[in-house]
Amino acid sequence: MADRARPGQPTKGRAGLTRQKILDAAGQEFEARGYGGASVNRIIAAAGATKGAFYYHFTSKQDLAKKLLQSTLEIDLAPQSIKLQEIVDTGMLMIYRTTREPGLRAALRLSIARDAPTTYGTPWPDWITLSIQQLTEAKAQGELGPDVDIPMTAHQLAGAWAGLTLITQVVDQNLDEIEDRMCTMYKNLLTVVGNPRHVMLVDFSRDRGRQVHEASETTPHT
Repeated sequence: MADRARPGQPTKGRAGLTRQKILDAAGQEFEARGYGGASVNRIIAAAGATKGAFYYHFTSKQDLAKKLLQSTLEIDLAPQSIKLQEIVDTGMLMIYRTTREPGLRAALRLSIARDAPTTYGTPWPDWITLSIQQLTEAKAQGELGPDVDIPMTAHQLAGAWAGLTLITQVVDQNLDEIEDRMCTMYKNLLTVVGNPRHVMLVDFSRDRGRQVHEASETTPHT
C-alpha cells in the first residue's frame, strides 16, 4: 500500500521534480567549486527550492554528493555479441553524457578527489569491476590475446578514460574534441590486447556514444 503524503510534503510527482532540480543545481555547483567550496544554500537558491524540500530529499551536502554520483553514473547498455564492443560502448556512452550533463562532469570531479572514498564514495572500483567482467567474457570468446592481464587492463581502461577527459578539460578548456580522442584511445588500447579479427568488427566511431544513448532511451526497460 502506498504511503499517504503527510501535510506539507510534496506529492510524489512534484517531489521527484524538485529532487532533480536540486541534483541539477548541485551538478553546476560541484563542477564549478568542487566539494569543499560548494554551498548548500547556493544549491537551494539555484534550484528554486526551500530548505525543507532540500532536507526532505538529502540529509547533508555529503549525502547530496553521494546521491549525485549514484544518479549520474548509471550505465544502461544493450548486450553485444562482441564483448569488446561493450567495453567501447561503456566509455563512449559516458563521454557522450559527460559533454552534455553538468552533473556528470561534477561527478567526475568529485570522483577523483583524494578524500572521495572516505567522504562520499567513488564509482571507479565499480567501473573497474565492470571492465573486468567485460574483459573476462571477451577472453572466454577468444577476443583477447592469451597473455592479457585482465585486472591490469581494466585499471588501464578506467585510468585512460579519466586521464584523457581531465587533460582535455584542462588543456582545451572544453570537451569539443573529446569524442574523437576517446574513440581513438579505445582503438589504440584494444588493438594491443584484442584479437585482430574481433577488433576489426568493433565500431570505434565518434558517434557511437550518441547511438548507444539513443538506443537506451528508446528501449523499454523491464
